[in-house]
Amino acid sequence: MASDSSIIELNIAGMLDKILSDLEEHNRLTEKKIGKHHSDQLMENKENELYHDTYYFEQEYYSYVEKGDVEGLKDFIKRIPNMNVGRTATDSIRQAKNLFIASTTLITRRAIDGGLDIETAYQLSDSYILEAEKMTDVNSINFLNMTCIIDFAKRVSEAKVPMGMSKEIFSVIQYISNHVNTNITVEQIAEELHVDRSTLSKKFKRELGFNISTYIMRRKLEEAKSLLHYTDKTISEISEYLCFSSQSYFQNVFKAKYDITPKEYRNSLK
Repeated sequence: MASDSSIIELNIAGMLDKILSDLEEHNRLTEKKIGKHHSDQLMENKENELYHDTYYFEQEYYSYVEKGDVEGLKDFIKRIPNMNVGRTATDSIRQAKNLFIASTTLITRRAIDGGLDIETAYQLSDSYILEAEKMTDVNSINFLNMTCIIDFAKRVSEAKVPMGMSKEIFSVIQYISNHVNTNITVEQIAEELHVDRSTLSKKFKRELGFNISTYIMRRKLEEAKSLLHYTDKTISEISEYLCFSSQSYFQNVFKAKYDITPKEYRNSLK
């Protein structure tokens, strides 16, 4: 008569055989299912003349960001062929969001390679991804993707030293852009760059045709437009964030520059 331990060992061995057999059958069916899906997808792609994005397509697409070539990018977008990007989720909204995140990650890396400040690039990337996650339809997400890549390309272009501009003056422009939400002064910039205030002011005016204070105001107003467009901040909050002396002063200089009040500008975007 077999001992209890022998019976237990036989039962365990039998269970293992059954588990392994079931696992093999499961794997066989899974492989068959995946293989069928792959074959069906290939046939569908051929019938509809749809192809996965190629390495060369991606290289050309994202190279415009790295070069800061906004016009070239816009022309390329118009010529984008009908392509199948591959499925990453069963839900179409989640699929669009997944692709947006992947695209934005690549855009961010290429923008940094092109000279965009790392902190600026990642903050911008996070902002776009958060905005995409709020969306509830595919068309809006796809439109945001186009907006995102053009925005990055534009910022890379602005981060490159223009022809005819000295590195010193370009450093002034970068400093102002990175500190637009502070109470920037010419004295502060000169001290930060370790140059004489008067010499810097004259050189800036000679190269760009306007003074540093004028450029500071221009950048603050450009940032204000962006905040009015892409955030829910109140006009008062934007005024305070950009260090205007008062909300009424902010509204007055905005109206003088764009011939429209901040409130009217925001309403025009709805």
